[in-house]
Amino acid sequence: MLPSPATALTAPVVTGPVVDPIPTEGSIKRVVPLARKELRKRVSERNGNNVPRYRNGKGRIAPYSIRDQWCVAFSTWIWGRAGFDSYLGTRYLRQSYDRSLVAIQVTDLSRWARRNGYWSYRARPGYLVAYGGSHIGIVIKADRRGRAVRSIEGNKGDRVRRVTVDMEDVTGYISPVPLKPSQVISPYSALADVE
Repeated sequence: MLPSPATALTAPVVTGPVVDPIPTEGSIKRVVPLARKELRKRVSERNGNNVPRYRNGKGRIAPYSIRDQWCVAFSTWIWGRAGFDSYLGTRYLRQSYDRSLVAIQVTDLSRWARRNGYWSYRARPGYLVAYGGSHIGIVIKADRRGRAVRSIEGNKGDRVRRVTVDMEDVTGYISPVPLKPSQVISPYSALADVE
């Protein structure tokens, strides 16, 4: 059966960059592969102007560009592609190049996570690592013996790159889903990554 002409005319028209569809339910297992996919694109700023571009994409602007500091925008954009939107409860949001809403302030996102049960002191792949008071990235792996967190981050050296963060510099971790009280690791726990 063919669709009626009225149905065909009301189909959405897609303009702008093509992005992966957002699934209806979030999956933490999708976060790391999506971050790795963006890393392979070799996204970087042009002339340090905070407008990230695909280095191998002939000047196309990355969809998480907000024309400003973009580490949080990159991380929450990846979360959005994996189906998570809990961060929309934060105060400081901005529309990215692909018109999705992304968070833009490390301190605001961290404060929101603490107040709403998304904050922990134990890293898990797919969580965000907050460190240095003003930077954030996506946790790829926690090396507890080496006391380091491996992450993929936006706006680190003006590009998307792999980073190793010493656990002594970590402020905490943000989960894309609310944590049950039994899942929250306090800084005083033997399981905590931070001291």
